[in-house]
Amino acid sequence: MVLYLDLDGVVHHEAVLWHPRIGIHMSPYEAAGRALFEWVPLLEAALDPYPAVALVLSSTWCIRPGYSATLKRLPPSLRSRFIGGTYHKRVHGADPWNLSMFRATPRGVQVMDDVLRRKPRQWIALDDDLEGWPDTTRHHVVECHGATGLSNPEVQRELKERLQRCHALLSA
Repeated sequence: MVLYLDLDGVVHHEAVLWHPRIGIHMSPYEAAGRALFEWVPLLEAALDPYPAVALVLSSTWCIRPGYSATLKRLPPSLRSRFIGGTYHKRVHGADPWNLSMFRATPRGVQVMDDVLRRKPRQWIALDDDLEGWPDTTRHHVVECHGATGLSNPEVQRELKERLQRCHALLSA
C-alpha cells in the first residue's frame, strides 16, 4: 500500500518560507508558536498499525528543496518509509522545460502518473489541493486544509478509515 503525501498534511504551510541561503523555514511573523513539521506525530500514529505502508512524496518539495533535502528534515520513522517522489530528475529529466511542465501539471495528474508507473495494489493520497484530480480517483484522496492538515480530527478519522479499508482489501 502506498500513501502519496503532500506535506501540507504535516506542515502548517501558510507559514513556510523558502530562502536560497537558509532553505525552508517558518515565518517568524506568521508562525508564532508553530513548528515546521508539527503534525508529523499524528501521521506517525496513523501509520503505526500499518508498517508496510510506503510513502511517496507528492509535493512541490520534491523540486525545492528537493527530495533528499526534504527527507532529511523528517524523523527516521517516516524517512525509512519513503520509496520516492512524484517528481524525480531520473524520471522527468533535469531540463528546465520538463520541470516547468511538471509544475504546471495538477497534483492529481502527477500522482496518477506515478500510480501508473509504480502500480501499487492499494493507494491513498493526503492532499490539500483537489484541483485536477480525476473524478474516478477522488475516493483515494483524503482532503485536508493546508492551515490545519492532520490536526483536523475529521481528516485524522478519514485517513484512519482509508488505511483500514486498504489494509483489509490487501489482506482479503
